[in-house]
Amino acid sequence: MKRISKAISCAVIVAAVSVAGCASKGVAPVESITGAELVIKEARESNAEMNAPLELKFAEDKLAAAKAAVAKEEFIEAKRLADEALMDARLAEAKSLSVKAKKQAQEMRDAIETLRHEIDRLQPQKQ
Repeated sequence: MKRISKAISCAVIVAAVSVAGCASKGVAPVESITGAELVIKEARESNAEMNAPLELKFAEDKLAAAKAAVAKEEFIEAKRLADEALMDARLAEAKSLSVKAKKQAQEMRDAIETLRHEIDRLQPQKQ
């Protein structure tokens, strides 16, 4: 009887440890990975491949690593990598948009300067 009781106790302990191990793994971070994919796509659309290539590469590499971690069922690591990929992609997009804005501002300054020269050129003729 004692053997059966010990066997049941051992089985319960093994089952509890197994359940705890599964619970700590969590679930695949599908939402984080999908979010990172979306922001990477938006970064590409904002021309990040030209304006922020390093940041975009970091995001893509971390996303690939997150997907590999999911395949290994390392869900905590996968979530961390997906979140980092999301932040890197946001940085790439912001940097790209900043470069675009600077270019547009410079174009505006150049246009204003051209207009000033044109006005200066025409001013003496009117007097």
